[in-house]
Amino acid sequence: MTIANLAFTRAVALAAISAQAITAPASSQTVIGLATTAGGATEQIATGLAKAIAENSDLQVRPQVQANTSQYLPLVNTGKIEFGIANAPQTSYAISGTGMSQGQKNENLKLVAVLFPFNTGLLVAAAQPAKTFAEMKGKKWPRFTANSLGDFIMRTGLAAGNLTYNDVVSVPMANFPRHWDGLKQGQTDIAIGSVGSQITLDLNASLSGIRYISYAKSDEAAVAKLLPGTTLRSVPSTPRTPGNAPGTLVMSFDYTMFAAKSVPDALVEKVVKALHAGVPGLKKSGPLWNEMEQKQMAKSIGIEFHPGAIKAYKALGVAK
Repeated sequence: MTIANLAFTRAVALAAISAQAITAPASSQTVIGLATTAGGATEQIATGLAKAIAENSDLQVRPQVQANTSQYLPLVNTGKIEFGIANAPQTSYAISGTGMSQGQKNENLKLVAVLFPFNTGLLVAAAQPAKTFAEMKGKKWPRFTANSLGDFIMRTGLAAGNLTYNDVVSVPMANFPRHWDGLKQGQTDIAIGSVGSQITLDLNASLSGIRYISYAKSDEAAVAKLLPGTTLRSVPSTPRTPGNAPGTLVMSFDYTMFAAKSVPDALVEKVVKALHAGVPGLKKSGPLWNEMEQKQMAKSIGIEFHPGAIKAYKALGVAK
């Protein structure tokens, strides 16, 4: 077994243990799946959602760990896994069959909730002398599978520096956990990190400091072309957001929870109401959830809501 496969196997096992730990066993509970990836902010979000939903309903939520988001979007689309999470650009691409989901429409996906603005960017070790994307020319960049989320995010940094993959040293990477290890081991010089996520705390400790490379406001159009709906913004700098110097511009896009239209309306309604009740607790659990608001769960982002979600938001008095 390769190191990468061993790490993934361990992540799957840990996710299963985590799921059991946050849900109380009870024969009367309904068990539902929540698709996620291994490691990083996505798994962190899935764990938080599972806990919030379980604590505010009789539902038992089991995170279903997959290698990447592109792998589980079709599984949710066909109802093989009831729920999933992804950033809004990737969810939109999946439904239309373009961009990251070129040629594969997932038209059955319906929005369940808009979670919060997801702030992410490209970071380097604090000791890295390059201060701009242009200065990262000739450096070692992770090279994800073409048209994957990692590929699209890396291309935003390249575009901001007027670079292409031909201007840097491409290091093939299978997934996010592997590329974080690559930065720790010096195999690469740059990585993706969500502001305030656990992985950035880990990287900060391992590398004796990290630093986000700031986008320029003039990069916004190029970034939005790759990731529709994305804006550039600065996020308040705190001890729990390492590498995020005041004034640094990172990408911001909504994070979404979705389900197939075949998932029963009553089940989706129960999930929405449980999640709505769990927002205060999520906000207290860490900086990743700082901007989650109950009234924003029904925010219109150009993706059709599931009928069960619409019913729940009407009952909760949230405009929809």
